[in-house]
Amino acid sequence: MRIKALYIGAVFLFGMVIFPSLVFSASPEPQSKKAKQSSPLIKKPAVLVEGKGKEATKSFGVRIAGTYIVARETDAGISRILTIFADGNLSSIQSIQFNAGAGGGWFSNQQGAWKRAGPREIRATVFDLSYGSQTGDFLGIAVAGYDLQFDKTFQTVTGTAEGKIFSPGVDPMNPGDAEPIDEFSDTFEAQRVVVDTSTDEEGD
Repeated sequence: MRIKALYIGAVFLFGMVIFPSLVFSASPEPQSKKAKQSSPLIKKPAVLVEGKGKEATKSFGVRIAGTYIVARETDAGISRILTIFADGNLSSIQSIQFNAGAGGGWFSNQQGAWKRAGPREIRATVFDLSYGSQTGDFLGIAVAGYDLQFDKTFQTVTGTAEGKIFSPGVDPMNPGDAEPIDEFSDTFEAQRVVVDTSTDEEGD
């Protein structure tokens, strides 16, 4: 009888130790861990990457934005005023616009858009309207591609421009098999226009 009582006591004690541990081991995961696993930010890292990319592009645009000037002698080529906007637009004014431009005619200011192509490089596509210098007749639309490389200080930009003029009715962005009226190219180095504040300091 005594042996049986000891056996029953041992079984009871064993059950008190083992079964509670099984109950505790089956408890659910903490809610915070589940929430962390189901977070949309963890499942969609591309959203974060895209956001950072947009911020980097915006910051680069602000850094290169400004007006740049090419000043040359009349017989040494084209003088130019180039304006780059932080939002991705670009414009250019040239010294030959009303004096024997491409195709022997006149042309308007160039307007277009740019896109980043490297750490300190952009590419742009610009358009202008061409007119006959003698008659004033509309000759067509010119399209040009710009490659612009900035120096490390973003104070100087070296550029190349190549373009074609197409007759009225031809889409310059999709000319197909249309032959251009004329073609043109130019290389240049432009300096950033800065405001001289030395006179203001002397006045103070």
